[in-house]
Amino acid sequence: MKLQLKSYFFCLVAMAMGGIFNSCSEDEVLPNEGKPIINYIRVTRPESSDSLITTAGQGSMVAIIGQNLQDAQQIWFNDQRAQLVPTYITNTTIFTRIPTEIPGNISNQIKIIFANGDSLLHDFTVDISEPQIYSMVSEYVNAGDIATIRGNYFYEPLMVKFAGGANQEGVLAEIVSVEDNLVEVTVPEGAQPGPITIISNFGETKSDFYFRDNRNVIASFDGTDFSGWWSSSDLIVASDPEISAISNKFLRANRELAAYSWLEFWVGDGGTILEATKNIPQQAFQTPKAYSLKFEISTLSALTNAEVRMYMGNSNDFGGSRAKENNFYIWRPNIGDLDGEWQTVVIPFENFLLANKDLQYNLNGYQVSFYFSSPVATTPNFALDNIRVVPNTIQ
Repeated sequence: MKLQLKSYFFCLVAMAMGGIFNSCSEDEVLPNEGKPIINYIRVTRPESSDSLITTAGQGSMVAIIGQNLQDAQQIWFNDQRAQLVPTYITNTTIFTRIPTEIPGNISNQIKIIFANGDSLLHDFTVDISEPQIYSMVSEYVNAGDIATIRGNYFYEPLMVKFAGGANQEGVLAEIVSVEDNLVEVTVPEGAQPGPITIISNFGETKSDFYFRDNRNVIASFDGTDFSGWWSSSDLIVASDPEISAISNKFLRANRELAAYSWLEFWVGDGGTILEATKNIPQQAFQTPKAYSLKFEISTLSALTNAEVRMYMGNSNDFGGSRAKENNFYIWRPNIGDLDGEWQTVVIPFENFLLANKDLQYNLNGYQVSFYFSSPVATTPNFALDNIRVVPNTIQ
């Protein structure tokens, strides 16, 4: 009997407490009468969390601060829907990323749709990005051929201009195809060395690289007298039945190699090699992070499982153990059969300089030893041109 009374007593207490809690919950006053509200929007970087914003660029991460936001199911910037991650939503905060797609209808508003069907509007401007230009598949392309430009925010209608033209106002290219991150154009007659400009309705951008970059060229293979040239002169050609020239003469290799043998294709310590390598600017040695070693390459078979050893320096032991074995940059190409098309290779000059321990600035030029090596029998079938050391940005 005592157990029954105790159980009954505890049940009454539990019911009473439950009533109190239910009463408190029902009487709780929610902010803004429970209606969602946005107080402000800020950036998500901790060091800038007090920076309130009314505009941001495509792809930016933002924090929407307000009240009663926990039931948000959709969020739109203009007419583009952004992604919502449930773990990034609380009653006071929504973290989201602004869509990168271009809006068709620009309302300059955020719209949040909630589980009950209600929606909330808030004024906010998305900055539509001007075109961004990253690189070209090949920086050397003949007039009339197709050039491929990599980048982002290529929103049509677009105009692409190459350097040149009357009063250097530029030469317009015919656009072949456009994607968000890729533009193909026909290189116009009259295109000259210099930056490429892409223009959209949201701005214009000039490339940091040069088309047909003729700055600081250290091996064009034009006009060489082969003095001090160790490699075979018949590697330099003006034309080839399978690979078209992109800049006068070029290096053309197609030779069988036994395992652990090598093909010396640019090796020497005098004449035009010393003269041409003087073109490396002193600034490249002072701020090597700001420069790149570039060249164009074309293949008729894959260049894989092999390496190109690149020595450059002032060693008195040129050609000996120091230059050949301990003192060179190793480029390991992973390039398939390009079917005779050209592409640009970019090597950070900082890395090249660190590997070439003898390489210091020298007004008189440098000795070089660039050679192809493979641990297996192979037939390197490639062309190469326009070795240069150029700044990464327009100076």
